[in-house]
This record gives sequence, C-alpha cells and structure tokens, in this order.
Amino acid sequence: MQPWWRLIDLRPGLWPDLLSLSPALAETVARGVVASETPAILLRTQAPYVLLGPKDRRLPTLGHAVNWLRTQELPAVFRLGGGSAVLLDGGCLSFAVVRPSRDLTAWQGNFIQMTEGVLRGLRRLGLAVEFGEAPGSYCPGAYDLLLEGKKIAGIAQAIRGGYAMVSGMILVNQDPMATTALLQEFYARAGDDRRLSPDAVTRLDAAIDVTIDQVFDALVSGFGELHNLHPLALSPHERLLAERLYRERTLA
Repeated sequence: MQPWWRLIDLRPGLWPDLLSLSPALAETVARGVVASETPAILLRTQAPYVLLGPKDRRLPTLGHAVNWLRTQELPAVFRLGGGSAVLLDGGCLSFAVVRPSRDLTAWQGNFIQMTEGVLRGLRRLGLAVEFGEAPGSYCPGAYDLLLEGKKIAGIAQAIRGGYAMVSGMILVNQDPMATTALLQEFYARAGDDRRLSPDAVTRLDAAIDVTIDQVFDALVSGFGELHNLHPLALSPHERLLAERLYRERTLA
C-alpha cells in the first residue's frame, strides 16, 4: 500500500484565524513530520509580510529598513533556509513539502523530487515552467520556477532537525512592479546597493485567466498524482507551537 502524506490545505477563507501565523506554519508542520515520521504538504495563503534570508541579518542598517516595513504594516520574519527578501501576501500561494531526512547530500534531488507536484499542478493549468534563475529578480535562485524566462515561483530548501523541507511561493496575482519597488526600497534603507528588475518577474494571471482557488485545486491534484494524500488540519498543539515560533522568528 502506498504510504500516506498529510495534506494541510489553508486556502483563502478556510482558516482566517491562522493568517497572522502564516510565517511559522511551515516550520510547525515540519516539526510534526519529525514527530510522526509522516511526510506532509502545506498549501496556504497569508497575511502580508516580508521574509528575510540569513545574509539579510548582516545588512548595514537593517533596523532602519525593518522600522520602515512596519510603517507599511509589514512584519519582517527570518526564514529557515537560504535566500533574500521576498514579499508574501494574498496574491501568492505558498507551499511547503516536508519529509523525514538527515541526508545533506540529497539537496539537488530534493529540489527536483519535492517540487514535482507543483510542476504537475501547473501543467494542469496549461503552464510549462522550468527550473532556473532569472537575473535581476528579487531573491534569485537556481531552482526557482520560470515561465518564458521570468520568475513565476521562488523555491528554497532547508535540511535540519530530522527533516528536509522544500518550500516556495507561486506568484498568482501579485504585482511584480509594486513588489520589486518595495523590496528595492527596503534594501536601499538597509544600506545595500543591489538593483532589482521588475521585468525579471511575472505572475500566473498574466499568462492565463486563473484564480487562487483554481491554483490550489491544481496543486492538490498534482501532488495527488504522486502521493496518497490525507487532509488533516492543524492540531491545538500545533497552533500553540506556531504562535511561539512566530514570536521567535519575527523581528521586534
């Protein structure tokens, strides 16, 4: 019998009380994977926030930039894996695929294998994406997903504490111009002179007529082709853990 995977589907409107805890949910689910030894897939939207990478900790005037984000009503949260600053909001569908693992040599294979459900879901929508880096995009990475050479999804990975997690955000209807301008301003205020190009980023609804819910459905179907999915909501214990992790990861 095919092993089962836990599916946590937090699409818009289903669990509004969890929106504010979105930045901590992937790590919360990952810790549950270690405890249960059951792999899991988390699909969610989120209240707006800016996710920062490890190198962002060394920005010369990070505190000034974070204070400015607060004036934009954007919490700043540090990520588990690599990468740099991104904006997550209701225009993105975020995903995390987690399985028990301690194999640090599986890095490349994890990116390919654990995003296969995303690729299959997007193909169901008629979109042929490929791995690659879009020069000039914010938070560029070799395993981002590109649509006609432009970044359509950012992908990151973390292997720690007994699990491997590949996570990312699919840009459904988030405005690349506004997002790039915001992140450009953040880095300028943080004392970094990098230059970002909005032309390196695109969004799904620029290519096809699609809603967030339709993308959720496509991804559930894509992962369902690969795994025996069992929907399972967050437990009360996991909610408490998410609240604690959110406090720990968010810059005061």
